[in-house]
Amino acid sequence: MLTPIPIKKMARRNIHPIHINKLGCVIYLTTQQQNLMWLPYPNGIISHIRIWMIQKIDRHIIDNEASGFAKALLIGVKSDVDKNIIKAYTQLGIIHIIAISGMHLDIIFKNLVFVTGHLPRKLFWRLLELAIVLITVWIYTFIAFASPSVVRASIFFSLFFVGTFLNQPKYTLNCIAGGILVILFCDIHSIYHIGLQLSYAAVIGIHLFYRIFYKMLPMDNPILNWMWSNLCITLSAQLTTLPILLYHFHQTSPLVLISNFMMVPLSTLLLYALIGLVILPNPVNFSMHLGGLIQSYINFLNRVVLSFHHNPIGTPLLVQMSGRMVVGYYLWLLFVYIWLYKRKAKYLFFSLVLITLVCLIKLFP
Repeated sequence: MLTPIPIKKMARRNIHPIHINKLGCVIYLTTQQQNLMWLPYPNGIISHIRIWMIQKIDRHIIDNEASGFAKALLIGVKSDVDKNIIKAYTQLGIIHIIAISGMHLDIIFKNLVFVTGHLPRKLFWRLLELAIVLITVWIYTFIAFASPSVVRASIFFSLFFVGTFLNQPKYTLNCIAGGILVILFCDIHSIYHIGLQLSYAAVIGIHLFYRIFYKMLPMDNPILNWMWSNLCITLSAQLTTLPILLYHFHQTSPLVLISNFMMVPLSTLLLYALIGLVILPNPVNFSMHLGGLIQSYINFLNRVVLSFHHNPIGTPLLVQMSGRMVVGYYLWLLFVYIWLYKRKAKYLFFSLVLITLVCLIKLFP
C-alpha cells in the first residue's frame, strides 16, 4: 500500500539544477533543425481589421507623412514613413517609439484591466475578464504583424495576468524568465537577436533600478513627481541597455536621456489619441477634428526630433566596447545595485576596484 506524501513535504521538494541543465540540453538538441513550438497566424480576420484601421487613419489624417507616422506608431506599418524621420529617431535612441513594443501593450493592458476590474470578483466574471484581456492583447499583437518586440511584450503580460488570476505571488523577474523560456521554445536562435537582448535588458533595468532611484528624491508636487518618475524610468533602462548598444553599434547619442525623457510621454499621449480616433465611429464630427489635431501634433513632434538630430550636440558618439568590457560593465552594475539595495560600503568598494582594474588594463594593455 502506497503512503500518501504530506502536502508540506511535497512543497519543500525543489527541482535539482542537474535536471534543469538536462532540460536545457534537450531543448537545444531538439530545436537545431526545427522549432519546438509553432503558433499559427490568423491571417484572414486580422487582415480585414488592419485594412479597416488603415483606411480610417487615412480618412481622418490627410497629410501623407503624418498618416504614415500614425500607422507606424499604432499598428507597425512603416512603409509610408519618411526615411529621414526613421534615421533621426534611430540615432537619437528613440526608435522604440515607432516600433510596436511593450509601451503600446502596457497602455492597452492597463486600460483593459482598469475597465474589467469593475466586474464582480466571482469566478465566472474573473474568467470572463481573463478571456477579454488575453484575447484583446493577442488580437492587437497579430494586427501589429506579430513582430518580435510585441510578441515578447504579449507573452510577458499574459504570464503576469494568468499568474494574477491564479493568485500567485507577483515577482516580475519570474515573468521575465518565463517569457524568455517560451520564446526559446519557439525559436532558440532568437537569443542572439539584438532586439530580444535590448528588450529584456531594458525591462530588467527598470525593474531593478526604478524604485531605488525614485525613492532617492521624494516629491509632493504631482507634476514634478511625474517628471522625476519618467526620468527614473529612462535612466534605469539606459543603464542596462547601453553596453549592448555600444557592443553592436559602437555609437550612442549624447541626447539619448533628454530625447527619451521628452518623447516617450509625448508619444504616449499621441497613442491615446490614435486609439480614440480608431474607436470613435465615422459619423461623429469630433473624429475629423481629432484627426486634424493629431496631424498637427505629429508634425510638431517630427520637427522637434529633426531639430535635435541636426543639432551638432546630437552627433553620435563613437565608443567601442568589447565582449569582455560588456561582462565587466554588468559586473560593475551588479555591485552598484547591491550597494544601492543593501547600503553596504564593501560593494561600493568592489565596484571602484573593478573600475580601477579596467582603467589599468586599458592604460597598460
